[in-house]
Amino acid sequence: MGKVAADYLSTALECSTVKLFFSHSFPPQVMVSNGLAELMHAELKRPKEKQNMFILSGDAQPLDVVGMHELAGNILEAIHAEGVTDVITLAAYVGDTDETILGASTDPESAAALANSEIPLLRSGAIGGLNGLLAGLAPLYDMRGFCLLSTSSGADPVDIEAAANLLCAINKLFHLDIDISLMEPLLEEPEEKTKAVDEVDMNYC
Repeated sequence: MGKVAADYLSTALECSTVKLFFSHSFPPQVMVSNGLAELMHAELKRPKEKQNMFILSGDAQPLDVVGMHELAGNILEAIHAEGVTDVITLAAYVGDTDETILGASTDPESAAALANSEIPLLRSGAIGGLNGLLAGLAPLYDMRGFCLLSTSSGADPVDIEAAANLLCAINKLFHLDIDISLMEPLLEEPEEKTKAVDEVDMNYC
């Protein structure tokens, strides 16, 4: 769902590609669109009118731990060189909670900032994959790390409602004024149609 939210933001903010990231640990396949085959990759994009912001999305996560750490390091090194100070990842939370959005950060001040923005804090647990690594490793590259998690039942490969909740949270945090109404038709589609979305999901930003 993080990928769904990131791709929606990329389209809404008219992003252009800044850099591509490849990994030998990505699944051994290519992505095909309109007859064209392309290696799996992660893509760093910059919004047309927001030069101080980047959006990252990708085809998949690396299949092994070493590859995951290597890719995370390459990404963090590249965005730090671009002047990034805050790394915010988007993920899913499958668990028992009444909240629609939860947050976590890498330092007390940032956690307080989330709480002040009315984003309840995740009190315990673990954030796996690149969602956790990119945020958790950020301080090693002189950046702050945050993760926003949208609660989901985990029943569907892609939870459109949870993705919409992430977009609402990002909208509020950054005052983006993004029109999220275009997701409404997806929310109204039958469950079997939403399951038809590509199951390869990187779930970060």
